[in-house]
Amino acid sequence: MLTVDHFARIRQLRRDGLTIREIADQLHHSPKTILKALKHPEPVSASPSAPRPAPVFGPFRAFVDEILAADATAPRKQRHTASQIHRRLVAEKGYTGQYDQVRRYLQKLRLDRRETFIPLEHRPGARAEADFGHIHVDFPDGRRQVPVLLVTWSYSNAPFAIALPTERTEAILHGLVEAFAFFGCVPVELWWDYVPGYIIPLMCPPSLCGFCPTAPPTGRTDSHFLGT
Repeated sequence: MLTVDHFARIRQLRRDGLTIREIADQLHHSPKTILKALKHPEPVSASPSAPRPAPVFGPFRAFVDEILAADATAPRKQRHTASQIHRRLVAEKGYTGQYDQVRRYLQKLRLDRRETFIPLEHRPGARAEADFGHIHVDFPDGRRQVPVLLVTWSYSNAPFAIALPTERTEAILHGLVEAFAFFGCVPVELWWDYVPGYIIPLMCPPSLCGFCPTAPPTGRTDSHFLGT
């Protein structure tokens, strides 16, 4: 391999009048190498090669992806390790490649996912989230569906649930009063998963919250109104 000093020596000999063949014979290189050295002022670094295909592991990636997709909804202790995936590949798919190929593929996937992860943090007492669920209750006159107000702190996930007769404004306000009495405090913000548009101005009048009644729902209700 020619170094920068070799390139300088070749160019010097050429300036001294030697032919390509004479320089090649003197430095024990081929004429082609001498011509390449004269064409470039310094050694040209080899261009990075394209990623080599994985002829053994490549066809099995879809199977590994299926395993990982199933693991995403499984309990953490039931998820596959790289060694377990390798054993399944051998037993179920006749894989003949090395364990390291499986391990490197899983490591690359984890790194790619880690780069897109954005942690979601909440300050204590800053925000609570509210939504309605439904349960079926057996009454003397038959089974009926009953709405349940769920209020959860975003920071601690501490929950509160109360069954209400309806999902109307008066029932919602009653449920929130009970929730905040249970918690012993009121959040700075209360976020709803969904609230019908007509309820927004009722729960948060513009005179208190500063919202325009004709504005689209934002899902946020200032909690100071709830204490009035």
